Amino acid sequence: MTKYERLADAVHESEVMYIRTTSERIPAHSMRIDDDYGIFFNEGAFETTAERRIALAHEKAHCDTGAVYSDYVPLITKSICENRAWRRTITDVVKMEEIREVFSKCIYADGLDIYELAEKLDVTPEFAKMAIEHYHNRGERW
Repeated sequence: MTKYERLADAVHESEVMYIRTTSERIPAHSMRIDDDYGIFFNEGAFETTAERRIALAHEKAHCDTGAVYSDYVPLITKSICENRAWRRTITDVVKMEEIREVFSKCIYADGLDIYELAEKLDVTPEFAKMAIEHYHNRGERW
């Protein structure tokens, strides 16, 4: 079972409603209705499994942390919710120990190959950079 399949199973087993959609404009979106959370998700809108996995983990993080918002809230509220969800996404998807393990295998004489790191972690290169920055800002050392 792939990491994406395990994540999808976890979402289906949680109390979060999972609604498949075909929306191309908004391929992934989480929302709250009363005390329930739901994720609208278009699996076909993502090119790679890593992209799909990150998007689903991010929407799940919105639900898990309660960091959902409507289009009508101030930008600062959206920013706070997004930052909270991204921090949770990082810690859910890539543990520091996993980065350390893979990190040591990706260093060459000319530096770190972020693309190889991302591939080994099954994430996008952008997400791998975000995770490294997140853990670095928390004071973690390799």
